[in-house]
Amino acid sequence: MSYDDFGVSTPFATVNGGFGVDFAEMNKGVQPIFFTEPVQDFGASEREGVPRFREEERVRLIIAGDMFNQPVHPVDEAIKNRFPEHYARWKASRTERHVEGTPIRSWPLLSNVQIAEFEAANVFSVEMLAELADQNINKIMDGRVWRDKAKAWLSQAKDGATVTRFAAENARLTEKLEQLERQVAEMAAEHKRGPGRPRKDEAA
Repeated sequence: MSYDDFGVSTPFATVNGGFGVDFAEMNKGVQPIFFTEPVQDFGASEREGVPRFREEERVRLIIAGDMFNQPVHPVDEAIKNRFPEHYARWKASRTERHVEGTPIRSWPLLSNVQIAEFEAANVFSVEMLAELADQNINKIMDGRVWRDKAKAWLSQAKDGATVTRFAAENARLTEKLEQLERQVAEMAAEHKRGPGRPRKDEAA
């Protein structure tokens, strides 16, 4: 028996380059639950000035008899090979929607009730709300108010994106300059000592 990366003690058969694992034995009492999770794309968020997310596949392993041990892992090739049938069924039947932009659930201005109301109206991102057509806006309570708020929030975020980029670039340039100054100071100190002369700490 060995404690593996899946968070459970599992018996292994002989492993030859990733082959030969007894998945049937390993999976006894383990139920995989596949799902997707929005993960913030910090690079895109910095470039565009608004929170940007990408969906990543995850799996939660439900272990029989252990209600406190439910490890969650990214879905990689090891997981796909371990649970090929479960994964294939999930991919064939999944109904999760892919949201472009800033998910309405991640917009801090809304309450849970308002999020539910917008999603019921098929509005899943702040960008979708900002672009909502006039013929549909009246179907949502205070729809015009929230559409204006969405437009203002996106506009402010994009304006701030330039400032954020400049600040980040300035910080990187400052760090590089400090590094160069340290290198020049070290070279000057070496030159001052002259060849063959040990440093004071070395001489001591």
